[in-house]
Amino acid sequence: MTLMPKSLAARVITFSTIWAILALLLIATVVSTLFREASERGFDSLLSANMFNLVASVGVSEDGQLTGSPELGDERYLTPDSGWYWSVEPVSPGLQGSMRSTSMLTAISSPSVAEVPFGAGFQRRYTATGPGGQALAVLETEVILGASDRIARYRVFGNLDDLNAEISAFNRQLYGYLVLFGIGMIAINAIAILLGLKPLGQVREALSSVRQGTAKRLDGRFPAEIEPLANET
Repeated sequence: MTLMPKSLAARVITFSTIWAILALLLIATVVSTLFREASERGFDSLLSANMFNLVASVGVSEDGQLTGSPELGDERYLTPDSGWYWSVEPVSPGLQGSMRSTSMLTAISSPSVAEVPFGAGFQRRYTATGPGGQALAVLETEVILGASDRIARYRVFGNLDDLNAEISAFNRQLYGYLVLFGIGMIAINAIAILLGLKPLGQVREALSSVRQGTAKRLDGRFPAEIEPLANET
């Protein structure tokens, strides 16, 4: 007992359909992975740009108070519990005050330096949970302010849920377009195969006519691939 259909056309269509599905799955996986990597790089670049803006906007007064009015140009830093926050906090004893975005209603804890050490450029990246339950990507650095070696901690937060939602929306569109393309490709492929194998059906009908005695030879025009066989028969 064999699982393969007896029809040659059915076999060819089955193999071509399986190959098309596998090829489309591979394409979907590759494109989705590339888009995710590009989106994550763009997300990290946005956090880095916002960090640069924040560091440039905050300084220290003569009496050791943090000063500045950071404007990161993104309304999400103004919307409460949006998942997009920034904060500046004193680290050294000679520095006072703290600053945070209007979107950040409650403080968000940071892991210890032993858990997540600083890397190149004296920055570290980690994930945290926001007050609204959002998954946050955090970029943190410490900067020496003024000539008195007073150190402040700068943090910029980005909402990973927004990133994942963007990737999910792209994947839904990608899979939808590939499904439509796959259905069309399989249908066109099946039609082409049936048309290509149509001469074999003509040979079968001609042989049936010879067998029934209504014809003495195989009449008709046949493709070059099977014309010698038809003439010999």
